[in-house]
Amino acid sequence: MAQQDPIDQRKLFTQTLVISMIIWLLVIMGWSYFSRPPVSDKQPEQIVKEIEQLRVEKDYVEATRRAQELANRYRGAEYGALGVLLEAKIFYEDKKDAREAYNRLRQLEELYPNTQVYKEQGLPLLDQVAQDIDQEMGQLPSYRALDVIMNLFSFAGDGRFILGILFIAAVVRLIQVPLVNRQFASMRKMLQLQPKLLELQQKYTGQELMQRQMALYKKYGVNPMGGCLYALLPIPFLILVYNAFLVYQVQFRDGHFLWITPDLAARFPGLIGAHLGQFDAPLTLLYAASMYLTSRLTITDPSQAQMQKTMAIFTTLMLLVFSWQFRFPAAFIMYWLLTNIFYTIHYKLYMSKPAPELTPVDGSEPQELRNGSVEKPKPMGYQPPKKRTKRK
Repeated sequence: MAQQDPIDQRKLFTQTLVISMIIWLLVIMGWSYFSRPPVSDKQPEQIVKEIEQLRVEKDYVEATRRAQELANRYRGAEYGALGVLLEAKIFYEDKKDAREAYNRLRQLEELYPNTQVYKEQGLPLLDQVAQDIDQEMGQLPSYRALDVIMNLFSFAGDGRFILGILFIAAVVRLIQVPLVNRQFASMRKMLQLQPKLLELQQKYTGQELMQRQMALYKKYGVNPMGGCLYALLPIPFLILVYNAFLVYQVQFRDGHFLWITPDLAARFPGLIGAHLGQFDAPLTLLYAASMYLTSRLTITDPSQAQMQKTMAIFTTLMLLVFSWQFRFPAAFIMYWLLTNIFYTIHYKLYMSKPAPELTPVDGSEPQELRNGSVEKPKPMGYQPPKKRTKRK
């Protein structure tokens, strides 16, 4: 059976990625649309009265639904802010769920900083809820660890958060250096093997080509999936840091960075963060750009360059949509950006060193590469003949 043309393979791969991304975006848009509560034609004042009555009757499910309806109908206006505030009050005062109340109040702070509802009612309630959450989280080991790190840079004022995040990103990268070096070594070996693999692709096809490629990998001790396996290494650290930053999110309200200030946030609500505990669109775009550039710089297989470029675009767009949908705090995006910068610098420094000569791991060449034919499998039960020894 003839092997499929590499150009057709890349085209099929690209089409599959594009279709998968479109389906994924449609699913997210559909979920966002259908998860909204139904909209009625009642006046906002009447909806507010119904919400208060439902709270008295302790029908918190319906009260929450009405508050969400009010927020969606009057998004960007005073009544929209009131809907978010009422939902936060239901969680905090009725359900005694300070975390969910804080999430709603953080949304109110991000999207409605200029409304009277936020200034007169939302901000005092936010400060109260934030204090409760900070006292609760302060008992956790991750909170205490972050607090110790941030206090190391207390001389920098509110800049201690940036220095603390920089310190955490550097430490996490240093921990991963030995295994990342193995990843880079695997990537370099794959790059050195490209001429030999290309030669095999020009001579053979199908199953025979696969056998010879695997023999070549075995000869030089190369694992084709080695780079991918090591690439999964940062994920546990990413989850650990993200959870720790969520525990410490109240403290990040005191952190600022360049454009991440309350003044600019008030001018561009929902786009610019007022502090490191809020979502910030420019910082997210900056990280996405660094992610794309890093993906392009670390292409090691020229024959797969177009496919990897497509993967870089797909990953970057998916990251943007995912970050925008879940509105990650700027502190976490900052950590993500710094780790990506450190990774790129590490890669460039490693690859700038002269590569060692590619030599067989056992010093010999496999049978199937020596004589140009694939060794036939031995029948079951086969035993090599014993050597005869001369009698004295």
